[in-house]
Amino acid sequence: MSSVVTQLPLRLIPQEDYSFNNFFFSENEELCSVLTDFCKQNTSNYLYLWGQADTGKSHLLMACTKQMQQAGHQVLYLPLAELVESASPVVLDAVENMTLLCLDELDSIAGLPDWEEAVFHCFNRLQHTGCQLLIASQFSPSTNNLQLADLSSRLGLGLIYQLKSLSDSEKQQALTIQAQSRGLILADEVSSYLLRRYGRDMAGLISILQQLDKASMSEQRKLTIPFVRQVLG
Repeated sequence: MSSVVTQLPLRLIPQEDYSFNNFFFSENEELCSVLTDFCKQNTSNYLYLWGQADTGKSHLLMACTKQMQQAGHQVLYLPLAELVESASPVVLDAVENMTLLCLDELDSIAGLPDWEEAVFHCFNRLQHTGCQLLIASQFSPSTNNLQLADLSSRLGLGLIYQLKSLSDSEKQQALTIQAQSRGLILADEVSSYLLRRYGRDMAGLISILQQLDKASMSEQRKLTIPFVRQVLG
């Protein structure tokens, strides 16, 4: 079996469980089915996900990475927003032998000619090798502000899905699913309190849930509003 190659973004916590089971798909069950088939290599070799920053695109890319890695495939996840600050476009060279390449935060390369050119040529090479490509961006292929028209044209060739921002009630459901995946019970009044008191940014709320998870495990306490106040101040 070939060795597995995985690149994890520095900002993500390795022990976090990124899966389809702990992601709230809202009304987009079709996307769940498409991603499942994509990981089983039963569908298109190229998927493009887009939506605002808090819609869970990175979670889905990491879930696909994990699922295909566990199946013994060679996978590579590249967080472009970090790489444009710390690396050069040569990181996209010689990735054709992967089974899956995930490019996150594609919008971060807009206006960077070297990076746009590198992604364009990488895209073309992958079409010939059969490597699956999963891309995430805040913008659709037609509104991504890329300067290289040929790249924008290529990006519009595959299956494209928009992830929409969640309503407050949907964010509560998403937090409940995340809590359950950690073995926690998150009552409605507690999730509602978190949204009222600590904002509605999902990344921030998940970070708070991680903190509460550690505290709950350490002190063997249930997640109640008094306990949340005690932990978060």
